[in-house]
Amino acid sequence: KHLTKTDSDDMQSQFQSITVRIFLASPGDVRDERELARRVIEQIRHERVFRGRVELECIAWDQSGMEVAMEASLTPQEAIKRGLPKPSECDLVVVIFWSRMGTPLPAPDYTKPDGTPYRSGTEWEYQDAIRAARETGRPAVWLYRRTQVPAPRFDDPDYDEKRNQWQKVESFFK
Repeated sequence: KHLTKTDSDDMQSQFQSITVRIFLASPGDVRDERELARRVIEQIRHERVFRGRVELECIAWDQSGMEVAMEASLTPQEAIKRGLPKPSECDLVVVIFWSRMGTPLPAPDYTKPDGTPYRSGTEWEYQDAIRAARETGRPAVWLYRRTQVPAPRFDDPDYDEKRNQWQKVESFFK
């Protein structure tokens, strides 16, 4: 049977649009990868098969239109936590690492259940998502790592810190 315009409209009205919230977590050294993730989300959003049925919402501290006010009295992670949904409240969490673990979080506000501090806001976001996924089956968590070995210059004044960050990432993945 061929569908008429009226049949097609009736079928379309039977579908309810769903919103899929995608939390994008990463330290600041993967700007290109974050932008690529956003472009993929936009591309999928405009695929004909999803139009009117699935709305993708990118949750990210640097997402255009969602910028988080960074109050001077708050740590960046606390501002993000107050201004955006938590990873555990989303449907998909995409975590991207390369050469930096990220900025350490202040203890005791951000400590793991075993009492050790989180190595960064990104690690906290990852662990928040993993905890929820284990407890409720949601969100899905996708963990990506850029595999290119960074090549800091030996005369870089921040060489020791860059090496330290790299070692933290290596430890995280072990």
